[in-house]
Amino acid sequence: MPKISSVTFDLRGKEVFLAGEAVKGTWFVVVSSPVKVNYINTYLFGASYVEWRETNLSRRDQSDDKFKAHELYTKQMTSHSIKGNGEQLAAGKYKYPFDYCIPNDKVHSSFEGRHGATRWFIKIEIGLPVPYSNVVEYKFLTYLANVDIDLPLYAKPIVRSKETKISKAFGIGDAGSIKVTARLDRNGFCPGECALLTLEVLNETSKDLDQPSASVMQEVDYKGNGEWKVVTECVRTVVGSRLDKGKQQKWNNQKITIDPVPPTSPPRSSYCIKCSYYIQVRIPLPFYNGEDIKLRLPITVGTVPQNHEKRLTGQSPPSYEEIPVTDLSNSISYTPQRACSSGFQYSSKSLEFPNASYTPLTAYVLDYRPVEASGGAPQAATQKQTGQEHRAPPKSTNQKQTGQEHRAPPKSTNQKQTGQEHRAPPKSTNQKQTGQEHRAPPNSTNQKQTGQEHRPSPSAPPMAEKKH
Repeated sequence: MPKISSVTFDLRGKEVFLAGEAVKGTWFVVVSSPVKVNYINTYLFGASYVEWRETNLSRRDQSDDKFKAHELYTKQMTSHSIKGNGEQLAAGKYKYPFDYCIPNDKVHSSFEGRHGATRWFIKIEIGLPVPYSNVVEYKFLTYLANVDIDLPLYAKPIVRSKETKISKAFGIGDAGSIKVTARLDRNGFCPGECALLTLEVLNETSKDLDQPSASVMQEVDYKGNGEWKVVTECVRTVVGSRLDKGKQQKWNNQKITIDPVPPTSPPRSSYCIKCSYYIQVRIPLPFYNGEDIKLRLPITVGTVPQNHEKRLTGQSPPSYEEIPVTDLSNSISYTPQRACSSGFQYSSKSLEFPNASYTPLTAYVLDYRPVEASGGAPQAATQKQTGQEHRAPPKSTNQKQTGQEHRAPPKSTNQKQTGQEHRAPPKSTNQKQTGQEHRAPPNSTNQKQTGQEHRPSPSAPPMAEKKH
């Protein structure tokens, strides 16, 4: 048997690539004893592949219908000369460098979903004579399309409103109406940033309502054999407090963190996979009053954050008065994408689309701090990432809150608040907390709040976060 003991690679420390960038590296092959080789080729591939199956009961054998689609963005190949005696590789170590280029066209970012994936990878194939199998190795990388949230297009706010009349029971009688207005500060975000949601719910009915919520939703459209399949998943949820009859609930610049999810698919980047996002505001209704009230606010998840530092090239240095002030907290990094609930398990040898356990990376903003809006300071919400984050403040007990940030002035007592920002001093007692961050300022006692974020003082031991 041919003695090729190892095949490794080096991408020069780079794993994320953008449009037009060079993909350079080296394959290393170690041969332990002389071996005959027919060819040595290296490749760069970028492709999307979709496949799902559905049971067809109308068939006699009840076999599955298969839905497939394949889209090739690039295939670049380099044929390497065999350094040895003719086609014979002597024992030793060999290097095979490669130099490719990501296309400048609009192509789909790296993506792993339930029924399809977009994969970018390099490949080496060492052709061996019959009856031996060729030696094939892959190295997966991340490609991110340029979705620049710093453009003015994504700075526009979104407003949605709805008024719904409900019956007393099963469509009989008039119980009054519910008015809902939701507003996002802008429509484009980079993972790590926070969407600021202003929500106003007026319950003019004779019924008490359950907790309103706001969720970041991912919607992926797959196309195979001309048919579409849509998969919707909840990424993160913020929950408010119950809304009694005749009452009103307001959220003022409620923070909703954007998790490290794949970016939104640019228009015409792929015909078989389309990934999009929206924030869904939901007002639950009693079961006998029909479907819950839902508002849909579409957003774009990008790869370049707002106020990202630009590099000035080919320009004379500006004077001190002209130097723009850049928020360094918006520095960009890359982190593994949030995995979908079930990975894509299909592959195709004939289409050269291999199976992989690779998790692509996505852009992420570190230590994001939004600019305060004119309506008041933004507040971080109690958020559920398909669950709720739970952080407990140090040395605090018996303090309750659900969904917003709570800060109280010093020496304040017996204060209740829903949907606004409240700061409390350290040395607080009798505090209870569920699923939120809590900050306690000095000398505050007996504070109750619903729907706010509470952060602990630095001396407090952190509590575990719960996510589902």
